[in-house]
Amino acid sequence: MNDPFSRSYSTSLRTTARHNRQKRNQQLNYASIEALDPGTTFGPNINSRTSTRSAQKRFTVNFFTDATRDSLKRLGQSIAILVAIFLLIMMTVATWKGSALTGNLGLELFSMTLVTVLLFVFSYLTASYISNKSFVFLVIVLLAIALIKVFLILSYKIGPTSDYWNYHYFAYAKASGIPWTQSLIGVNSNWPHVLNIALLYSIPYSLIGTNFITSQLLNIAITFFDGLLIYKLCASVVNKQAGIFAAMIFSFIPAYFLYGILNGAEPMFLTFVLGLLVTFDTFMKRNSQTSNIRWLTSVVSMFLLSVLAYMVRPTIAIWLVAGLLFLIFRRNEEPDAKKFLWKRYSYFLGFFAIFMVFSALSPNIYSAIYHLPIGSTSNQNKYSLATGTSPQTNGAYNSDIYQIMNNNFKKYKDPNLRDRHVDQQLNAQIHNNIEELQRKESWSSFIDKKYTLFSSEDYGYNWLLYNTYKNNRHAKTFYNMRKPLIALSVIFFEFILILSIFAMSFILLFAPAFKNGIELQNKLFYLALLLDGFILGSMLFEVQGRYHAILYIPLVLILGMGVKILTERRNKFKIVLTI
Repeated sequence: MNDPFSRSYSTSLRTTARHNRQKRNQQLNYASIEALDPGTTFGPNINSRTSTRSAQKRFTVNFFTDATRDSLKRLGQSIAILVAIFLLIMMTVATWKGSALTGNLGLELFSMTLVTVLLFVFSYLTASYISNKSFVFLVIVLLAIALIKVFLILSYKIGPTSDYWNYHYFAYAKASGIPWTQSLIGVNSNWPHVLNIALLYSIPYSLIGTNFITSQLLNIAITFFDGLLIYKLCASVVNKQAGIFAAMIFSFIPAYFLYGILNGAEPMFLTFVLGLLVTFDTFMKRNSQTSNIRWLTSVVSMFLLSVLAYMVRPTIAIWLVAGLLFLIFRRNEEPDAKKFLWKRYSYFLGFFAIFMVFSALSPNIYSAIYHLPIGSTSNQNKYSLATGTSPQTNGAYNSDIYQIMNNNFKKYKDPNLRDRHVDQQLNAQIHNNIEELQRKESWSSFIDKKYTLFSSEDYGYNWLLYNTYKNNRHAKTFYNMRKPLIALSVIFFEFILILSIFAMSFILLFAPAFKNGIELQNKLFYLALLLDGFILGSMLFEVQGRYHAILYIPLVLILGMGVKILTERRNKFKIVLTI
């Protein structure tokens, strides 16, 4: 028992066993680390520096692909959404300033606020009730709203003026077989969208009749159709209840309701844009199993609709940039195959490139269609930019700049010579505008006033009054209703803006807590891009209150997202109370 040799032998055995256990545990640890990250080599081979550097390099690449890229996309999305929230906050102020409501308005403001609340509550309750019903119920509701407009145009006579007269008269001439000559079209050949709009109106004029009421009925019909498209789009990206609510709010917007009974271009433009958004939604739902024929069908549909929208308002090019940014910064809940992503990018970039070629060649295409010399795209853009930087009118229509176009049209018969002189004079005008703004250091004041003009929600009442027939027996009554109608228009739009700001802020802050938080933020990011693009893009050129009608589309879709979240929170609250 006390033999020294036995004690030494026993100690040696214990030491050897301990050493073996440590070595075995160390090997297990290395194996575990390699299993966790098979692309990185960890181990006791400290002499193999090349292997270690290679492993660190591979680790860095994996980290960038999986984590950093998603963080950059999330940052980009957050910036776009925050910019949109800021612009909407500024718009709430600008809309109120642009209303020009003065005097004692206590009764009007209170009553119109109550009407606005009732319309929003009615829309929400109706959407909740018929969301599980047949689609026919929504059609009936939107049709009832459209029939109110039909009653208005039958009882309130319109005498078109300004652009509305040009649209009507040129459409009448085309439908009646009167050729569009240079003397008939006049200086409008510098703005081909006027001819394009008239051409589109000439189609129902040829089928139904050349009375002005035909164009009014067409706008009422396509505004009704717009409500259905909004429902389809919102139901696809959110849900049916949200789609119904968004469609009803859009149909109730007072300024657009009044403006929609004229023959303006905005209803056409919004119809083509909505068709484009629906087609793009289908394009984004294509997957790796989709055939090339279906991919091409989506691309061709987007191209045709974007061309139609461009013919009415060239600002549709803003959407193409927004769509491209959305593809780049869109986050994926599950990683898509690189081959599929490149296929989607390739089709969209192909569509983008073809559209840009059409845009560049559009004056030549229009000249061939109308057999008239059409002003260059460069001069059209410079005219709008010269008007948009005019300090005298704060970026709105300027008769002096218009006279540059008119005088050159009368002076030079050769189109190329005319374009050169117009180009020189518009360049000088833009330079003078910018110099004046810089000399007076009034950029901030100019931008504030211009944004106020752009955000003005009294355009519906003003344009309807401006186009009222001089012998209209209801004209005096309509004039006396100015304060309540403008108050209703402004308050209703303010509700849309404020509720959209709350919905966007809530989603941005709490999207990670939602079940499909990444996809929810992707959708909000897309709508924020539309708001950013159409607001900032419009501020570069000539502004009018009616030009912000395009913002109604992303705004009501954001409200639809808000309704979805509100309904889900309410249902969960009910479950908690039941438990």
